[in-house]
Amino acid sequence: MKISAAVILIALITFSIITFNKAERIHEKPEIKPGVSYFQQPASELVKSKLADMTLREKIAQMIISSAVPQEFKEGSSDAKKFRKLCEETKVGGFIFFKGGSGDYVRLANKLQSYSDVPLLMSADFERGTKMRVTDGALFPNNMAIGAADNKDLCYKMGLEIARETRLLGIQQNYSPVCDVNNNPNNPIINVRSFGEDPQLVSRMSEAMIKGLQDGKVIATAKHFPGHGDTDIDSHNDLPQLNFTMDRMNSIELVPFKHAITNNVMSVMIAHLAFPELESKPNIPASLSPAIVQGLLIEQMGFGGLVVTDALNMKGITKYFSTSEVAVMCVNAGIDLILMPLDEVKTLNAIESAVNSGQISEERINRSAEKILKAKEWLGLFENRQVQESDVYKSINTIQANELAQQIADESITLVKDDNNVMPFKNSADGKTAIVIISEGGEVDNTSYLKSIGPDYFKDCSFFSSSVSASDLSEYDNIVVAVYAKVRYGTGKISISANNVDLINRVNSTGRNVAVVSLGNPYLLKEFPGTPVYICAYGDSDFSIKAALRAITGVIKFKGKLPVTITDDHKYGTSIRR
Repeated sequence: MKISAAVILIALITFSIITFNKAERIHEKPEIKPGVSYFQQPASELVKSKLADMTLREKIAQMIISSAVPQEFKEGSSDAKKFRKLCEETKVGGFIFFKGGSGDYVRLANKLQSYSDVPLLMSADFERGTKMRVTDGALFPNNMAIGAADNKDLCYKMGLEIARETRLLGIQQNYSPVCDVNNNPNNPIINVRSFGEDPQLVSRMSEAMIKGLQDGKVIATAKHFPGHGDTDIDSHNDLPQLNFTMDRMNSIELVPFKHAITNNVMSVMIAHLAFPELESKPNIPASLSPAIVQGLLIEQMGFGGLVVTDALNMKGITKYFSTSEVAVMCVNAGIDLILMPLDEVKTLNAIESAVNSGQISEERINRSAEKILKAKEWLGLFENRQVQESDVYKSINTIQANELAQQIADESITLVKDDNNVMPFKNSADGKTAIVIISEGGEVDNTSYLKSIGPDYFKDCSFFSSSVSASDLSEYDNIVVAVYAKVRYGTGKISISANNVDLINRVNSTGRNVAVVSLGNPYLLKEFPGTPVYICAYGDSDFSIKAALRAITGVIKFKGKLPVTITDDHKYGTSIRR
């Protein structure tokens, strides 16, 4: 039987189209479908192929996220050799980056990516902007300031801008937003990192942040599940306890996480805190608990995305378990990304041994490895894992980013108290103003910026430290007390010293127009309740300081509302609008 040339030609064209379409499907970048978890969609041919080519050990290694400090990286150093070995031999799945400049970030990101057969997933803590870790990145006001402004549109734009800078720096996963409901004034670690004390407020702002980050092609991470807001112990130091019922958790702590899952957040970070209601074994944190991760988060709440631990070098973990024990417990709990284990090789060996002995199934490892590869495909890393190195600093911390940060800060400043109706100061241009700076020490406070712009808002302006006496202030018409008091990592410190409380009370007794401005922890008013004017700025970024001065002098209106309750008389949602 003869076959005509036309038939052969048609057959060849048909075969070519099918082959081309198949190739296109392999390399296409799947999108998140509304209402459907991206990770629960069938794996692409590319992901299936990559997974099939991996050994058991390589699949386990995908679950391990190591750490690096770009600022400290030097070619030929012991760290450089360690990183190369982690990529080429251990074959870890990714890294979390800490301090460094933008140039440090992109150079190290590209270097590590070049070592690895499978693209690396790079992550960082950019809760309020890349400047949290990148010295020349953009910085936005704290989350609690965003909660005070309660503006979803601005929060979305902030997330989108953070995502833009994040990808330029070679990072693809942001450990943000903080979904913790901060309803404990004595919380020594969350505080202004939270959007506020109301679950609905936290849900609204988290949703906007998630959408902004993921529209910018960055994996958002809701943290710290099941909720770190009502704790009085820093999990960097020990293991906090959530002594609540499930009814209480469902009505407060879990609300923002449920909302985030509904809105397709791609990752959830598990906290190192105990929740005896679900996990009765002593000293088992949520991050290592099958009942909390697999049972509550995955099965009951329906989360199908990436589950990541909080950093495994924290004492809430290391105090109770060895590195090998932690590794196996992570996998048994339902964790996908094992963040910052104390020893990557020990972690890998322990999990591999557990699989070989039948304690963990290979199918369990495959589930995590497939999700991780899906995430890398969504990010486009199989097509291009490198970022532009030259002049990246010119594309971050832009004028537009700073204008957005200022707009958020301007809408956040909250006039909590004004007993004598002196706000804004009527005589800031022709009166004499003293600015008393109270700094509690510790990390560097942004006092220099206040000193640089104070004269722009007060014509006759002088600055004093906390050693000032009341008599030194007698010639001034107005007194602004700027309190730099921040919750500091690992210290458990949440208040100001007795000496500084006494100073504020003495300043209040001068009879002058006195305004106390909290440039950090908003709960301080309970320590000096007699102050006639109390203003919350929720942080000491340049933008928050400028916004506070603008409001005090009447350049802008006080628009913020308290996102938390700070005293019985000053509750959530209240403010003086002026």
